[in-house]
Amino acid sequence: MKLKKLLTYDFIIDFKKLLVTDFEKTLFIASLRNYCSHGNPLRFHNFAFSMRELVLQVIDRRAPDKDVMSAIWYECDSDQFKVTRRQKLKFCAQGYLADTYLDEDALDELNDSIKKYLKEFNFFNKYTHITEKHFKSCPQKFYTDMKFIIQRSKEVIEELSSLESFVISKVEYRVQDEIFDSVVNNFPDELSILASNVIIDQVSPEKLEIEYLGSDGIIIGVDGTVYVSQEYGKGEDFLSMSNDYPFSTTLEVSISDPSDINIDPNNIEIDTSSWFGDDAA
Repeated sequence: MKLKKLLTYDFIIDFKKLLVTDFEKTLFIASLRNYCSHGNPLRFHNFAFSMRELVLQVIDRRAPDKDVMSAIWYECDSDQFKVTRRQKLKFCAQGYLADTYLDEDALDELNDSIKKYLKEFNFFNKYTHITEKHFKSCPQKFYTDMKFIIQRSKEVIEELSSLESFVISKVEYRVQDEIFDSVVNNFPDELSILASNVIIDQVSPEKLEIEYLGSDGIIIGVDGTVYVSQEYGKGEDFLSMSNDYPFSTTLEVSISDPSDINIDPNNIEIDTSSWFGDDAA
C-alpha cells in the first residue's frame, strides 16, 4: 500500500489529530513509511518500534523530566533514571499538585490506574520483538496489526487525559465545600444600588471548576446565584420584591496546601444586568 493512500484512512487521520509538535507529526509519517517499505522483512517491526517511540515522545512532551523533578511529590526512586515512566504518568495525571489534594483512596486508585497503564503499554513488545515466527511477510495480517497498533496507540495517548480528568474531578470534590463556604461567608454587600434596602436571602454557589493548574498555583472558578429581597418605600408604600442574580469569581489556591483558601469579596462579580434591562436580545 502506498503512503499517499494510507494517509486518507480515517483511523490515520484520527490519530494525527492527537499529535502536537512538528517532530511528532514527522515521526508518525516516518513510521508509516516503514510500514510501506515493501520488500523489507523488518518493515513491520520497524513500524511498531517507531510507533512505540512516538507514544513515548507524547508522554515526554506532557511530562518533561525537569517539570516532573520540580513537582512537590517527586522523589528519586531509581538508580538508573532520574525520572521513571511511572513518575511521568503521575505528572500527566497530577501535575505539580501535592499528594495532600488527594485522599488515600484516590491516591490508591491513581496508582492502580498507572500500573494498569504501564502493563497495557507493553502490548508494543509483541510487535517490536523480532522472532522467526513473525519475520515472514503476510500483507493482510500486517495491515490488520498496523491498524490495531495505531488505534491502540490512540487509546494509550487518550488515556493520559483520562488520568488527568480523574485527578481534576477528585481535587474539585476535595475543595468544593470549603470554597463554597468561603464564598458565602465573604459575599460582598454591593447590591444596594438595586433598592433602598437589599436583603441577601441566600448565596448559592453552584459550579466549581479548575481553570488553570501550574507550578505557580491553581486558579479555580466559581459560579452561582444570589437570591435577594429588594425593599422599596415605607408604610403603605412599602414594596418587597424577590429576585436572583448570577455571580462568578475566581481565586488562586496553593499547589501545596488545599486548605489555603482566601476569597476576596472584591473579586466576586454579580450580574445585575437583568434588573436594568441590559440582557442581550
